[in-house]
Amino acid sequence: MILVDSSALIDYYRPAGLPGVRSAVAKVIEADLVAINGVIQVEVLAFADVISYRKLVSDFKVFHWLALHETEFDLATEIGFSLRRKAITIPATDLIIAASAIHSDAILYHVDSHFDTISKHCDLKSRNLGADHSS
Repeated sequence: MILVDSSALIDYYRPAGLPGVRSAVAKVIEADLVAINGVIQVEVLAFADVISYRKLVSDFKVFHWLALHETEFDLATEIGFSLRRKAITIPATDLIIAASAIHSDAILYHVDSHFDTISKHCDLKSRNLGADHSS
């Protein structure tokens, strides 16, 4: 399973998005491997324009849903606490998304350096699609 962060989904849906990001996300959509959670849904859908909203809602219904429970929030808290001891501050939403990927044993596709930082300090398996396709 591939948990696709809002950063990669926004690039995928944006006509001027990075071609490499759009291609990588398209491949996992075609393979029916895309997972999202509630945080990712809100980050994308709540800020969509009226024209895109209906298409996004329709698309998101076919993605696999990773529910968020106390376990994910506990793990996000532990990761955030540990990183703060190292003078690293990560937004709470990114901590929750990372914990969701770790708990689900999913690879996190993203275009967000916060996840690169988290990956260096815990068991998050992630792929920065922007770094993969920056040339």
